[in-house]
Amino acid sequence: MKPTHNPVLLLKDLAGLGLYYPGQAALNRLPRTTLDGIARAGAGLVRRLATAHAGDEMADELRRIYPADRPLPRPGESILRDALRLTMYNELEVLRYPWLGPSTIGEVCEIIGREHLDAARAKGKGAIVLIGHFGANQMIMPALGHVGYAMSQLSAPPPVWAEILKETRTTPLWKKTLERRWEMEKLLPVQHINVFRFLRPAFDCLHRNEVLGLAFDGGGGQKWETVDFLGRRANFSVQPVQIWKKTGAALLPTVVLRMPGEARHRVIIGEELPWQGSPKASLQAIARTFEPWVWKHPEHYLHFLQMRRRVRGTDVFPMFDDYPPVEGGGMTAQQAEEHLKRAGTWTE
Repeated sequence: MKPTHNPVLLLKDLAGLGLYYPGQAALNRLPRTTLDGIARAGAGLVRRLATAHAGDEMADELRRIYPADRPLPRPGESILRDALRLTMYNELEVLRYPWLGPSTIGEVCEIIGREHLDAARAKGKGAIVLIGHFGANQMIMPALGHVGYAMSQLSAPPPVWAEILKETRTTPLWKKTLERRWEMEKLLPVQHINVFRFLRPAFDCLHRNEVLGLAFDGGGGQKWETVDFLGRRANFSVQPVQIWKKTGAALLPTVVLRMPGEARHRVIIGEELPWQGSPKASLQAIARTFEPWVWKHPEHYLHFLQMRRRVRGTDVFPMFDDYPPVEGGGMTAQQAEEHLKRAGTWTE
């Protein structure tokens, strides 16, 4: 079934568009304490609209990161429920970006490990805040930007996803929602650097001894290495470690954690990670640093794992080697690379 003829997608897209347009203004007037209740209701709606296949995907991803010798931290049903709630909550936070500023950011985010960031910048070569798509990772931008750090973020603008998933997911309503999300993200106190364009601004940012945010687990890149991650064989782009090595910047593994019901996101900046001698060894060290967070709080990562599983047929290299085969076959690595290049030509 084409995305434009899928009634479930239509309902989801109408709900999303309603949130991003009339809902956004109303949400900014509500107390932040209401977000958990709204997220719970929204997650329940999403769960009812989701197909059994979608639920099975997330449950299967949960099983795959907990082999027989590693028990779940709590019942699987509870983890899956919280994963949906947290995903919804994080989406609602995007709609409140216009409300954030130096005087309000402390109500939303707590920075732990700021001394590691300051020590890194004291060396004069810039600091890489290395994130995974774990929890509300986007909150790193307002958390650091609104307390005075000059920061750039290397990522893909949301509308690019409409181009990447043109044949399998994109609808006119979803495209409009992604465009609105991009308008919200541009309100953040950072310089956005399009990962599909020239990366010179990322090097310039670190040369100025500023902060660069980038993710180690994204789907773009030209050179890849395979490492162990979560008990599976994972394919990661070497682009983050190439930037790290070439600039000599300090690299600080960072996560954002917020359990349901908690008032603030905790932006947890880790100690500087030393270069490991090669791109592969350095990626392996990064993976080992993030693993404990995922195993302890899988609800913060399951939505991303599900998304990467769904796009495995159009990834240059699927995130994991143990995915089930793509129905009808997927793209070759060369076809996927050309597909991403075309998507990356998107302009505002």
